[in-house]
Amino acid sequence: GIVPILKVDKGLTPEKDGVQLMKPIPDLDSLLKRGKEKGIFGTKMRSVIKLANNDGIKANVNQQFEIGRRIVAAGLSPILEPEVDIKSPEKEEAEVMLKAHLLEHLNQLLPNEKVMLKLTLPSVDNLYKEVIDHPNVLRVVALSGGYTREEANAILCRQDGMVASFSRALTEGLKDQMTVEEFDAQLDESIGSIFFASKAGK
Repeated sequence: GIVPILKVDKGLTPEKDGVQLMKPIPDLDSLLKRGKEKGIFGTKMRSVIKLANNDGIKANVNQQFEIGRRIVAAGLSPILEPEVDIKSPEKEEAEVMLKAHLLEHLNQLLPNEKVMLKLTLPSVDNLYKEVIDHPNVLRVVALSGGYTREEANAILCRQDGMVASFSRALTEGLKDQMTVEEFDAQLDESIGSIFFASKAGK
């Protein structure tokens, strides 16, 4: 089935130390309360990593987990999304740093504090396997991040336990000039290819 997810972030701050943090979310607690009352399952919030700057990546992950724990306490399931920019000249190094900080925070969570993670497809296959297998992780999903659908599917096929949460790759090829039949056929093809890529890595 389909579960409702609430986007809670207010956008990004200017880049500092190679990252863009989330802007303050002053109404978070009331937003979460309303979301819980309306039957919302979980939340989504995105920040960005552009360079392999350890201080910046640490601050990025700290912010994601600090807010994520508040979301868990409100009875919702957070999707933490520290996106690594696929155009970063230091993407591989940044991902290694990100993994280390993710594991540090995951190891500090209480048994009942479960999170989901939405991560950029890694440069090194199965880099995030230890994160995927962590007992406090419900699911790790992949963002396409600007890769073409063909590229994203090919990388995803090689990641054990990671499934797709593509948006840009999903809508690739869809045009408003299409007929309803053409649109549906293209979307069906896209969904099918992404589904099989998600299954391939299990």
